[in-house]
Amino acid sequence: MPNNDFISNILEMEDLIITNVESDSEEVHIYFKLERKDHICPCCGAVTNKVHDYRPSIIKDSPIMGRKTFLHYSKRRYHCDCCGKHFKEIFNYLPDHCRITTRLNFLAINLLGHTMNVTSVAQQLGISASTVFRRMNDINFPKPSALPLVLSIDEFKGNAGGEKFQAILTDPKNHTVFDILPSRTQWKLKDYLHEFKNKKDVRYFIMDMNYVYRQIAESYLPNATIVIDRFHVVRYVTWALENVRKRIQKQMHPSKRKYFKRSRRILLSHYHKLSDENKQALEIMLQQSPDLAVAYYLKEQFYDFMDSKNRDEAYKKLRKFIISAQTSELREFDSCLTMLSNWSHYILNSFECPYTNGFTEGTNNKIKVIKRNGYGFRNFKNFRNRILLATK
Repeated sequence: MPNNDFISNILEMEDLIITNVESDSEEVHIYFKLERKDHICPCCGAVTNKVHDYRPSIIKDSPIMGRKTFLHYSKRRYHCDCCGKHFKEIFNYLPDHCRITTRLNFLAINLLGHTMNVTSVAQQLGISASTVFRRMNDINFPKPSALPLVLSIDEFKGNAGGEKFQAILTDPKNHTVFDILPSRTQWKLKDYLHEFKNKKDVRYFIMDMNYVYRQIAESYLPNATIVIDRFHVVRYVTWALENVRKRIQKQMHPSKRKYFKRSRRILLSHYHKLSDENKQALEIMLQQSPDLAVAYYLKEQFYDFMDSKNRDEAYKKLRKFIISAQTSELREFDSCLTMLSNWSHYILNSFECPYTNGFTEGTNNKIKVIKRNGYGFRNFKNFRNRILLATK
């Protein structure tokens, strides 16, 4: 007979009587029964130790050394002399009416916490995809009871629950996902925030340039400082420089376009980070067009503004940049100037706020991986559970 204590320690189960173990390259089969003990009748409360019969049951358990594991359980049923009822013995490792151990259920949930899709989890554990979905539906992530001191919001393209975009709320201070909302629409966000009682406790509200988010913050978070994440601001300047470069290249003779090979990376990099070779290439490119030279100068001037140490310094540098951009008369910078006229106050707030949307953007990248691996999610509840499992 196999060593009971050794196998029981591997299975992390107590009071097992191992009768046989069979294994091959893919599967492990363990035959066992439990030690016979006194049981209390669930019907009348009498104590009995009388066995009525044994019934074989095959249970799936967590893989052992990469091999699928099956437990052949000789299930004992007891007979109560007082009421004449039959009942099964207690086995804590197996839920009622289930042929999968609690440990395997938890392992499936744990694997769902990664970016694997349901089918891959099911194949790895040797269970059905519907079983994995049922375990996922057993999980309940309730709505949080209180808002954090720092709240960040962003949207992502989820295409779940009939909505094209979903919203994500995070706590950048503690690097945690606060909640996932089924829609980014104004009335959905209002309904969600309306129920919180500590709306006045929020100190910072970090967002991108979205008028709906700003209206929500002004209406429901009266004490919060609205902060525009600086990453979204830089993109307007880099887009403007890129558009100037494309315009200049189209107008050039093919013989001169060789100077612009792999020019995008050089033009968008900080000047002080370029190597001597790239600086020489940059000088040749800027000599080809005065507009490109001016656009590059504006980009470097904006990068210097972004490196400001405080709000006062940022305010002075931003004014200089706006004057320079207006004087340049480059139409590619018009959208950037319009953006700054509408949002400069909230952009300057970022120089007084120690938090950014970086964690939120990183979480959005992980959500994209989950969605791609799962080939999309139609059910929003399942999508929300997967995201929260992978980020909690």
